[in-house]
Amino acid sequence: MTCRTLHRALPLSLFFTASALSGGCSTYVVDENSGGDESATGETSVGSSASGTDGSSDGSGDGSDGSDGSDGSDSATGAGTTGASSDSGDPSDGDSAGSSGGDSGESGGDTDGEVDPPEPGQLTAGEWRDLDHWQFWSDLLAKEDWNQYESVWNFFTADRYAVIVEGQGAQIADAEVTLLAGQDVVWEARTDVRGRAELFSGLFGQNVEGPLTIAVNGTPMIEDAAPASADPHIVQLDDPAQPEQVLDLLFMVDTTGSMGDELSYLQAELADVIDEVRTKVGQDFKLRLSVNFYRDDGDEYLVRPFPFTEDVDLALSDLAKQDANGGGDYPEAVTEALDSAIADHEWSESAVSRLAFLILDAPPHNTQDTVGTMNTRVKDAAAKGIRIIPVASSGVDKTTEFFLRFIDIATGGTYVFLTSDSGIGGEHLEPTVGDYQVEYLNDLLVRLIIDSAGAK
Repeated sequence: MTCRTLHRALPLSLFFTASALSGGCSTYVVDENSGGDESATGETSVGSSASGTDGSSDGSGDGSDGSDGSDGSDSATGAGTTGASSDSGDPSDGDSAGSSGGDSGESGGDTDGEVDPPEPGQLTAGEWRDLDHWQFWSDLLAKEDWNQYESVWNFFTADRYAVIVEGQGAQIADAEVTLLAGQDVVWEARTDVRGRAELFSGLFGQNVEGPLTIAVNGTPMIEDAAPASADPHIVQLDDPAQPEQVLDLLFMVDTTGSMGDELSYLQAELADVIDEVRTKVGQDFKLRLSVNFYRDDGDEYLVRPFPFTEDVDLALSDLAKQDANGGGDYPEAVTEALDSAIADHEWSESAVSRLAFLILDAPPHNTQDTVGTMNTRVKDAAAKGIRIIPVASSGVDKTTEFFLRFIDIATGGTYVFLTSDSGIGGEHLEPTVGDYQVEYLNDLLVRLIIDSAGAK
């Protein structure tokens, strides 16, 4: 077993030598204490691109076999796993938020002027996109410790068909891509701004008989299609249509009592993200926003939805009014939340990007009915071109982590997780991933959104 100790909550200067500082070093120490199994050593980058991956860090024991398996492919959200440096400084500096982490348990919301709301740029996070590290993911699920989660959530991702759609020298966004078994639809997706779509066969454990065909915009293009990941199927269109310059952003936030240690900070971060996106792309895209909240059975509300709006200030007002309460047991109404997000909202028929951010600290209730509904809604999301981006908060366990990674893989999204660098909230689970970059959460989300739209 490899035990990985990350010195993230302490001031970064403690781990820099004088020569490293003078040379502009942008990484910090990660202790690797081998317990017998052979594992490569890795470093977690801060404010610079992560190098790829050696080994894994799981916070609970054994990881993968030390191979990243990065495809070198572009992220479907436009970000991949490395990203750009944070503009606001070093997230592991220790000065920005470590002293403000004592607000655990307070509900973020109605303060009646007694407490100033937190400033954005305090929560820290990482990102890992399994679709860009497919060999790493495949190796992980080859291990008994991790492949049990396939059966727990009824997601089986082995048969992946990556597709790139191009036309007239450009990559085509929002093209409808379908995997067919005869006349039966196996999986549907839409291409992202880089022309990529992800298709799956037998994702929910069903037996699919071939041969399989890949169709684009209703026209069969590839017969006898084989699974493909590192080398995607490439389709050329003669007369491609480009989507409308629309950006749909939906936020679905867990507001149960366990989120009280971080909710007010998340509200500040999300408000800053929305405002920053408006500033950066509001002149070039129609920006449609929906902020939504959920709790659990027996609480004041199960799901509190708000429709898409182009009124950014109205969305910010809806966000600021929320507080944390209710819950009780560990699982929450995640299935009902995604059901509302995907099925009950009017997503744009044509758009450059559609993103659904799911911010939570607990899994859905795991019953046959809820898992079945979850599978259906994830399939619907992929067909509509909605990419789910989970944001895992303090309290997430391994079962929840893998659930969140399954749904982001199925929809072409990416996995975002809060880290303990900020000193805010409870402890944050170390994910079972390769090396990643620590960023401020607001910068990370803005980066994902801007890149998903192909904007500069």
